[in-house]
Amino acid sequence: MIIEVQTTQNVTIDYETAGVGYRLLAYILDWIVIIVWYLGWIGIISIFSETGIWAAFDGNWFMISMIIIIVSPILFYDLLFETLNNGQSIGKMIVKIRVVNVDGTAPSNSSYLLRWLFRLVDFSITDGFLAIIMIAATKKSQRLGDYLVGTTVIDLRLNAKNKELKLSDLDFHEDYKVTYKDVLDKLSDKDIHTITSIIDDQRMQYNEYFNKRLADRIKLITGYTYDGPDRIFLRKVVTDYNYLAVQE
Repeated sequence: MIIEVQTTQNVTIDYETAGVGYRLLAYILDWIVIIVWYLGWIGIISIFSETGIWAAFDGNWFMISMIIIIVSPILFYDLLFETLNNGQSIGKMIVKIRVVNVDGTAPSNSSYLLRWLFRLVDFSITDGFLAIIMIAATKKSQRLGDYLVGTTVIDLRLNAKNKELKLSDLDFHEDYKVTYKDVLDKLSDKDIHTITSIIDDQRMQYNEYFNKRLADRIKLITGYTYDGPDRIFLRKVVTDYNYLAVQE
């Protein structure tokens, strides 16, 4: 299943949904992080106890505080990371997968919260079997929590070929030369999205009349001139805009 994600530079990238294997690997890596966190604190407590320092902090409130410090990151691990780190826990970052809405947009905080709450059903109560079955069986690779809130997990490798999005994927190179240097001031994101949608539309991209009308409109708005083919002008405007937007 392909999920279309539009970047802030108005470039639409097609990502495949992450399969069971990648998601399971990320889940295991996250648990390794949690175990290391827990064992690390156990080690610190042991050292303090052996040296007698721990006795200086004896008291119920201190013990409660320590329990909160140790347990809270474990309990809220996925919720905290996915909410604060753009849909990625540490395991997901390593495996290069991310939580997104099925329409390619970023989930809201409430979506992350509900998705996290249903981990109890997806993983704890059913020992993960429900999650695995639903990810494998649903069209958009969604576990129950994903299905209910309208999210899924995408593989950030373009076309699942271990190719990450880089500047070069946007046809930008070190010697790239900008023609329309003030295009960010002349056009908006919405304008660029409209141009991109039209010149990439198979029904319109070779319609000379329509391309000329669009090019004339953009020239009128921006004051730009170009004597070559209208499609090349429109593509150059979009590429310059995307390049300059990346630099900011």
